Amino acid sequence: MKPDAFEDAYARIQAATRTRTQTEIAHLLGIKQSSISDAKKKNTIPDGWLVTLYRSLGLEPDWILYGQEPISRREDFSLGAAVREPLGDYAAAPAKATVFAMQPTDPETGTWRRHPLETIPLFDRLKRTNLLVVKMDSSSMEPVIRRDAYVGIDGDDTRLRSGEIYALDIPGEGLVIKRVVRDLEAKRLTLLADNPAHQPQNFPLDNPGITPVGKAVWIIQEI
Repeated sequence: MKPDAFEDAYARIQAATRTRTQTEIAHLLGIKQSSISDAKKKNTIPDGWLVTLYRSLGLEPDWILYGQEPISRREDFSLGAAVREPLGDYAAAPAKATVFAMQPTDPETGTWRRHPLETIPLFDRLKRTNLLVVKMDSSSMEPVIRRDAYVGIDGDDTRLRSGEIYALDIPGEGLVIKRVVRDLEAKRLTLLADNPAHQPQNFPLDNPGITPVGKAVWIIQEI
């Protein structure tokens, strides 16, 4: 049987070890961070990683490589100590999600158009019926959403509610992700950046001229 792609196996390791960054993974495995990039290029999980994860956590190589249960055969293995989410979300290989850029606009209308950048593994827990995944291209929402973070947008939730974060199509600018404030008294829609270095944007509430694309529902980023 051919092992799953590196990204799928790597995602299972991250889920089981509660690690998010390459630095954390490298420390756990006792390797250099560059070794992770090398393994990714070769699209394979090194045998040494499997040995270390088996000896330290009892993780079965077949689960890491193929997603086949059990995660561990050790009697003293505690799932709660390694994985704090339901097993069903991580046992199977994650699906792929296309990530889109935020900037491209239609030269005629000025509206945002979808331009695929890459694909990332995505577990069922993060899926939505009308999900859009974009890569954050600015620091305007830091520290909540950092530049280069992957942001999941629920395209079925476009009803703007004050205080929530939405993706909006602004003609000429492309897609922006901002916190929304609906000021009924001033009849104004304000898009706020969590980063104080960025100024708010104001639009008339009755005809803002912008299109809500969906509500931000999850973020994947380094901590």
